[in-house]
Order: sequence, then C-alpha cells, then structure tokens
Amino acid sequence: MAVGLMSAPAARAEAQRRQVEQALRAREMGAYLAGIFGAARAAGASHEPLECRILDVKYEPGEYCTVLYLLGDRMVIGTMRWDGTEDEIPATARLIAPLGMRVYPFDQDPALPGLAIARDPQAIAAVLTAALPECRDGAARVVRCRITVLRYRPGKRCTLRYDFWLRDARTGAARPRTLFAKVYHQLAKATSVYAEMQMLCSSAPACDGRVVFARPAAFLPELQIVVQEPIEGTPLELLLEGMRGAVTAGDRRGWEGVVHSAAALAALHTAGLSTPRERPIAAELKRFQKRAGLAAAVDPTVGAELIELARALPAWLERLPEWDAQITLVHGDCKHSQCMLTPAGVAILDFDHCGMADPASDIGTYLATLRQLGIHQALKAHGSAASAARTRWLRALEDRFLEEYCAVSGFSTGFRLRATWYEAVALMRKALRGFARAPRSPMPLAQVEEAWRILATLGGGR
Repeated sequence: MAVGLMSAPAARAEAQRRQVEQALRAREMGAYLAGIFGAARAAGASHEPLECRILDVKYEPGEYCTVLYLLGDRMVIGTMRWDGTEDEIPATARLIAPLGMRVYPFDQDPALPGLAIARDPQAIAAVLTAALPECRDGAARVVRCRITVLRYRPGKRCTLRYDFWLRDARTGAARPRTLFAKVYHQLAKATSVYAEMQMLCSSAPACDGRVVFARPAAFLPELQIVVQEPIEGTPLELLLEGMRGAVTAGDRRGWEGVVHSAAALAALHTAGLSTPRERPIAAELKRFQKRAGLAAAVDPTVGAELIELARALPAWLERLPEWDAQITLVHGDCKHSQCMLTPAGVAILDFDHCGMADPASDIGTYLATLRQLGIHQALKAHGSAASAARTRWLRALEDRFLEEYCAVSGFSTGFRLRATWYEAVALMRKALRGFARAPRSPMPLAQVEEAWRILATLGGGR
C-alpha cells in the first residue's frame, strides 16, 4: 500500500520504522555524530573518519527508541520519542533534525545522577576514602584511581571497575586494591541490592561454602552506587564459548561448571531467605501481550507470532498450583553468564533482579539461555552436522542441569513441569528483548518456535 493511502496510524508507524532503520545504520550515524562530537582523531593519527558501532538498542514501537553508539572510543546516547512524553535529557543534548533524535555523551545520562562523579578519578577517590571501613578512621586514603567502564545500560545502570592504591597514613606505604561499582537509576533499587548482598553473604549456604556471593564494600546512597569486592575465578560463560565450525561439543569444564551451578542455585532457593521485592509472573505475562502488540506495528509477521505465544502462555497459570508452585528468594535473571567458578565454589553474581518468586522461574531462565545458545549457533551454521551435534550436547546439558538441581533441592516432580513452562516463558521474554534490539534479526522467530516445542511437551500447542 502506498504511504499516501495509509491510515494515519499506519503512516505514523511506517515513518517511525524508517527513523529506526536509519538510526541503526552505523556508518550514516557515524557521520552525524562525528559532525556533532568532533571527527578529528588524536594528533598524528589517521584522518579516516571515526568508526561508529551500535552497542545497544531499546526500541518500544510507538513509544521510544534509544540507541547506544560507540564513536571511536566515546559512547553516545541517541533517543527518539513518539508518544508525547517528554524525556529528561541534559541541556547539552544536540538534535539530529532529520531523525528527530537527541544525542549526548553517555556520562550525562540524566537517569544516573551519580555517574559523573563515579567516573571522576579525583572525586571518587575522595568518596571512597570517606566510605571504605579501612579509611574511615583516617588510617588510609585512596590514591591514583583508574576507572574502567565495564557495562552500561542507558537509563538503567553502569558497572565500573576501580583500580587504585590504598596509602597507609602512618607509614606512607601503598598497596593495590580493586573494587567494582554499580551506579543505579533509582535509590530504592540501590538500597535493596545493597541490603540483599549483605543478607546473601551472611546466609547459611554462603557460610558453609555451598555458594559464593560478592561481598558489598560500601554503599553511597547520595550517588546511588553500590560498591563490591572482586571475586577471583573463571567466568562460566567463557567455558561455553568456542562451539563453532567443526566442533561438536563444548568444553568439559563448562559442562561441569553448569552442573555445579545447579547445586549452588538449589542452595540459594532452599536457604529460607526473603526480600520485600516481588516478581509476579502474571503481571509480566500481561506486559508480554502489550509488547507483542507493539511489535506487530513494526513487523506484522513477527508480531503475529509474538502475539499468539503471548496469548497462549497464561493458560498454564492455573496449572502451577497443581504442580506444587512455591515462592522463594530468586536471582531473577539467572543464566550461566551470571556464574563464576572460584576456588571456593560457584559464585552467583548480579542480583539486580532479585525478588520473591517461584524458584522454577530461575531454572527456566537458565535452561532457556542454554537453549538460546543452541538456536544462535544453529542459525549461523545453517543446519550443519556439527551444529546438530552441538545442539544435542546442549540439550543433554539442560537435562543434566535440571537433574542435578532437583536432586540437591529435593523439590517434587511438579518442579520439572513448572521449570519447563518457565523455560518457554523465558524464551518469550528473550524474543521480545531481541526484537527490541534488532527488529530484523531471525532470532525472535526462532525463539518463539522453540517455545512452542517446549509447550508441546506439556500438552500445549498452537
């Protein structure tokens, strides 16, 4: 249908889609951004234009689109809004008129008021000197702080690494120290995370070595920052990489690490811990339907598939009590990339989404992440024999993970059924998130198809 013959809503949706498509063309956006933030490289460097890459995208059709760009070595936020809501943006933001996009450096993110100080070496050295227990009595001070940005989600949080020297006030001797800090967009969130970290570190499973948690080092409420001690070990995620080409199975250490992480999660879920934060699944299922409907305005084919699955998932809610549903403290975003193998045992990291929910939701999310890994590799390998073998290896790993978890937790057979349903839920969540970041990717549809296969094992289908 020609744009001139479209209804007004359809024409608006088409215009927004074109804006987003242009915003995701890194080369074109690099030219815009270089003109605003300066195209010159360091003295003596090449005169070639700065490379522009897209690090993250958050797209809610009809509402907003936020893109995180890397221009050279500088992160820049670009945001477009269509729902009439006024975004809080810094006064220094610049407008790219053809896109209706406002852009500004990431460290001016208005949702993270503590970020500017958190990235200032001198300022944060003074803050840490006042906050760290070993410095409070004047016995030492923080000097020569080097700051590394590890991860940043626009409008949500930023994770930083602090490498510094702790100088003894009496002897003048200095020793190296490393801490990690997370800047949050809400004081309530930062306060909850800090309290939960304290609770986890003093819990029975942590004290008896069944699971390892990062220890909080300081809380900076005025900056909405939680500071934590480092954990030495090997990220489990690294041991599951490299399954490509002719490789037919993953690293044995990765297999064993996943199995050990099942026991660590069982220890967490059966510890009897609690927090005021809740993670109700029924509310999330409602949000799925809304987001799927918005996706349909961008891509009717993908949107229709998302809508069908979103409408089907709630049918199992009434079955959960029959399957012995329960509520415990959960991680909230559990996957192998949140686990680390340490000399003291498996460490579970990043409790930003911690809350009270069915422990099967954690296990379902973990299983879905392994399933997603297989889907991604299969799409890249175009159905090769090696890819099929890797998929079988990952499926066997899923089964072994669930078997170990159930054995250690002692939960009833109904738990397996709940975990299976929550795996389908997690694939739906991943499909929606994937669509929001890359609307043209084949992954969302593949994840939806896999969710239907999982639901078929519970007696559900299209």
